[in-house]
Amino acid sequence: MLKKSSVSVAKSRLKLLIVSDRISCSPIEYENISRDLFQTLSKYLELTEDNFHVEIYRTHIFISYVGEET
Repeated sequence: MLKKSSVSVAKSRLKLLIVSDRISCSPIEYENISRDLFQTLSKYLELTEDNFHVEIYRTHIFISYVGEET
């Protein structure tokens, strides 16, 4: 498993804070939602945490994975 750089970790944390502020939920709630979505969808699709991405906005939830056509 690859070790994340400190820049990558800081970027992820900042993004998490911004998203959680936009949707009025805590970073922990956002992580819980993302984890629950991953666990549910991985029952039906071949997903890994590396290629799974969730973006939550006030009006939409976008779920994407590497290789998906947009």
